[in-house]
Amino acid sequence: MFAAQGDRGGVGSSDPNQQHWSQSVEVEQGGNVLVLHPRSKWASLGITPANVTVAEVGYYSMYGDVDHWQSLEPRTDRSLMRKVAREFCQDPQEAPLRVDFDLNDGYANAALDGILFKQQIPVLTEWARQNAEDPELRAIKDQIDIVSTCSTLANLMQALYDNTAGNLIFGAARVNGKVVVGSLIRPDIHGVTEGASNSRTGSGSRQGRAKFWGRRFEVYMTADEVVENLDGGNGKVAAPRFRTVVHAKLSELNLLLAAGVDATNLSGNDHYPKKYVDFATVTRKGFESSNYTYRGHMLRWWTNNVLNGTGTLFAGVHNNGHVMEVKQYSIDMLPAIVKAKEESAGTWLWDPDVCLGFLHALLKFVLNKVAKPHVKYAKPSDRK
Repeated sequence: MFAAQGDRGGVGSSDPNQQHWSQSVEVEQGGNVLVLHPRSKWASLGITPANVTVAEVGYYSMYGDVDHWQSLEPRTDRSLMRKVAREFCQDPQEAPLRVDFDLNDGYANAALDGILFKQQIPVLTEWARQNAEDPELRAIKDQIDIVSTCSTLANLMQALYDNTAGNLIFGAARVNGKVVVGSLIRPDIHGVTEGASNSRTGSGSRQGRAKFWGRRFEVYMTADEVVENLDGGNGKVAAPRFRTVVHAKLSELNLLLAAGVDATNLSGNDHYPKKYVDFATVTRKGFESSNYTYRGHMLRWWTNNVLNGTGTLFAGVHNNGHVMEVKQYSIDMLPAIVKAKEESAGTWLWDPDVCLGFLHALLKFVLNKVAKPHVKYAKPSDRK
């Protein structure tokens, strides 16, 4: 297991890339440490978005109970891939979409089941086992260094800017010559345990409701027409059941990654994975705050998608669950939008080169430290 060490003391700076925090990543069983700060050193490595290439090499729909990953059957088809409703397919440069969505419709504690899906690695490895003879997988098999998920690596990139405790706790094991990197569920840090609905939605009803809002927004955005009565439709208010599998190159590192797909935009001339879209919700108050929007939301939106090639993000802006406006962004343009905000406001927000440089260095560190093979892979939540 790898975990963050140290405290948050030390010398601060108005430039978030220059802050000096006494924090590092250390291997639980000993070994060297990787000092995280100052952030600016990771940009100097020269790993930029131009050093990232993404190609889809597979996909699958997950059939079964998402609350019990052992029951899931990954089928190599797009049967559970949702589609953006026709009325919301437009150019990102156009004016915001005007809508009237009630994200509270259907909310109940029982509706929180299946909101999140954490056990991605076991399903990915099962799909890879079933498709081992697929020509696209065979062509890249010997190149792959790391097997992981986009959400796990996104959390690692966000860790330099986001103080969330669990972002720098992860596990790695060498399996069949590849290093598998997965997130770990730590009840003492994440406040979650596997089993109950509260465990998957975080502590407290506020977090649970916010996650429900996000899933309800997905339902509205993928309905072919406005649905007046969503009662009884809570089965759709759940984690997406469709996954893309991509071969992402981060400079010389080759990654095989799974990523959840909220929906696909069938209009336009883009190819997969650029046709995929991400959905998010943000409060009106948060959206109007540059700190929340540019430093927080846009950092997460970009890191969540840069390694899976998703083309577009739809953000539902709401007041207490009532969405009146939907903003549309090109994922590739988010760093430029943030940079323009930095220049106009005279402030520092975040740097994509820092995120990618740090991730590249961290994965190289992990590849060096995880030397011994494991004959059996244990699901991440079993590792304490």
